[in-house]
Amino acid sequence: MYEALFGLKVKPFAVTPDPRFLYSSRSHREALAALVYGVKERRGFVRLIGEVGTGKTTLLRALLEGLDVSIRTVLITHTTIDRDELLRMILNDLEMPCDHLNRVQMIQSLHDLVLLTFQSRLPPPLIIVDEAQNLADEVLEEIRLLTNLEMGDSKLVQVILAGQPELERKLEKPTLRQLGQRIAVRARLEPLGADETAAYVRHRLRVAGASDVDLFTNTALATVWRRTGGLPRLINILCEQSLVNAFGANKKRVGELFVEEAVHDLGLDRPSAGAPPPTGHRAREPRRRRWAAFFGPSARGEGR
Repeated sequence: MYEALFGLKVKPFAVTPDPRFLYSSRSHREALAALVYGVKERRGFVRLIGEVGTGKTTLLRALLEGLDVSIRTVLITHTTIDRDELLRMILNDLEMPCDHLNRVQMIQSLHDLVLLTFQSRLPPPLIIVDEAQNLADEVLEEIRLLTNLEMGDSKLVQVILAGQPELERKLEKPTLRQLGQRIAVRARLEPLGADETAAYVRHRLRVAGASDVDLFTNTALATVWRRTGGLPRLINILCEQSLVNAFGANKKRVGELFVEEAVHDLGLDRPSAGAPPPTGHRAREPRRRRWAAFFGPSARGEGR
């Protein structure tokens, strides 16, 4: 809708994970390097922790795109499952028939597969579990037992557990101490700083084809960081709404007032959002008049 006005080829702030838009902040570089190291060195268990919206899923997809094509991967994103469902999801992704198998038979089938993979001198299968904090304790224990599949000092299965800080606390429980002790590589994603937030916004605009990556003024970018706390998902949502508001005013640059207007639209100025009320917010009626330039008199509420 607004791409032509801002000289964009695609929308720059879609919240759908897309490795093309991955911004390499210090935290993201270190986390990705840790994941790559864990997989290439076959360390077994890798743990990735990050708050909601820090970009864990995008990072995982970037990892998958960069892996050796010979590595067979399983990506599990639905984590409210039991042990049998976990095994079926793994075998299905590995293209192993399992419809009529019981749990013992599924474990044996997986064991046969990973042993054949090892004998063929291929990398061990990689199981990635996103939103792993939702897994029940018994399912986490099942994953630990799967990593018992070893040949000498070689791991026959590798696992990446990615989740919110609740996962870290869960793995510290006494009942899961054996799993916690097996974590060989630990990675963490942190929110972006103020300068990183500005660079992140410009990076996404550049990837989206913008001829001018300074569509947002410096004060607007500072407001974006202050209102989002540097969380990439919130940055995307707020910047998208800010572009829509600027488009409604037929302005080719996004200033602070458009960002604050978006803050109000999205409810980020409410106490639950952890941010103070915005200042200088535009009134509703003037904004309706701005949109009237695109949608005609009805946008002003005439006749209602």
